[in-house]
Formats: sequence, structure tokens, C-alpha cells
Amino acid sequence: MTVRTLLRRFEGSDVAITVYGPPATKTVVERLTAQRIDATWRKLPTGHQNAFVVIHRDGVFAETVPLTAVEAFLCKPEIGSDDSGTPDSDPGRQLLRSALANTLFSSLTPAQLLATSHEFEDRAYRVGEGTLRVSFQSLSIFRSQRGRYETLASDTDLDIHVYGQADWEPPTIPGISFHPLTDTALEQVWLLAFDAAGDDQNKCALVAEETEDGPFRGVWTYNPRLVDEIMTAVVAVDE
Repeated sequence: MTVRTLLRRFEGSDVAITVYGPPATKTVVERLTAQRIDATWRKLPTGHQNAFVVIHRDGVFAETVPLTAVEAFLCKPEIGSDDSGTPDSDPGRQLLRSALANTLFSSLTPAQLLATSHEFEDRAYRVGEGTLRVSFQSLSIFRSQRGRYETLASDTDLDIHVYGQADWEPPTIPGISFHPLTDTALEQVWLLAFDAAGDDQNKCALVAEETEDGPFRGVWTYNPRLVDEIMTAVVAVDE
């Protein structure tokens, strides 16, 4: 399996989102449309604090989430300083991730990918065991996440593997194995996959490929079969 092969499976994702809110929330529709998602706006006669979105998949109702959860994902601030400490999560964002799983996004920023990665790292933290495989393209990118991963490694029994181009010499961190890439297959890929120690209910993965224009094209999934495929493919690249 290659990343392009995996992403191609989701090119026909049928997702429709309706935003209910005041006129100012039309900007969210524009951002969703930029991701090639069918999005419409409906006026809500109350304030922004009551705005929400309704998500349909294949013409069937999937979920209702607060608009703030969608805004947090679409308008995530740029990556800044080290994000250390115990991972946390927000119920609205979790609902959004679940409803939009297996949806191909055509223009994801590094900040948006990092936000999704943090959601999955939080899941791995709560499960507390299993294998977590992560590729940030280059090992040097891991430096901004070092504190977070030290917490993951020290507080859990996770077996953590980090992949990337060998542009930085990582320190020795108990519980974390570093894999300098010797194959170009992952050099353009942002990837996180968690096998949840075999628990299909908690498996998850994010795969995104950097495009020629700069943004990433990617998808996340909770499908246990796909997660297993991704885990196997990453191990094969490193062999």
C-alpha cells in the first residue's frame, strides 16, 4: 500500500455540511468549500454562541457539532512553541473527528494536521498501551513535540516509533525509538497510526501527503482494517 493508493480510496467521499448561524459564520462555509466539501449556510436568528453544524454522509444524518469545534479545526493558529504536557481533548472536536473520518481533505495545513495528531495522541494516552507510529517527515520537526512525547512515553506503556529524514540527532528517550528514513516513501508524508494494543474500538490513523503547492492532502480513519494496513506499510518501509 502506498499513500497515494490509500488516499485514492476516499476521493468519492460524500459529505455535506450545513452551517446554522449568523451571517458572520458564512466564512466557515467558504473554508469548507476550499476543502472541496459540499457546504451550505442557513441563517440562525440567535447569536454566534448558539451556531452549530449538521453533517450528512451519503445523504444520511451523521452528527451535529458546535460551530466552535469546526472553527477550531479550520482556523487553527500556526504552530508555535513547544506543546508539552499531558494531551487533552474537547468533546466537540472528538465528535467532529468521528463524523468526518474517511473524508478526504484537499488542503490541510501543518497546524491542522498537528491538531488532529494531538487528538489521536490523546487517545493513545488514555489507552495507555499499544504501538504508536509517527512520521513528521523529518526528525527535526519532532523537537517541537519532544515534551509532549516524553509525557506519552513516561506516563504510559506505549511503544512509540518516530520516523523522519535524518536532519537531526534525537536524544535517547526511554519508550521512544527513532527511525531515520532510508526510503523516500515517507519523506512527503505526515502520518500517525495507533494500534491500541489490538483493540479495534480504539485504533486510529492519520495519513496526509504534501502537495506540490504546499498544503497537505489527507484523511484520518478509525477503520481497524485500514489502520492495520497503514501500520504494516510503515514497518515495511523501515525494513
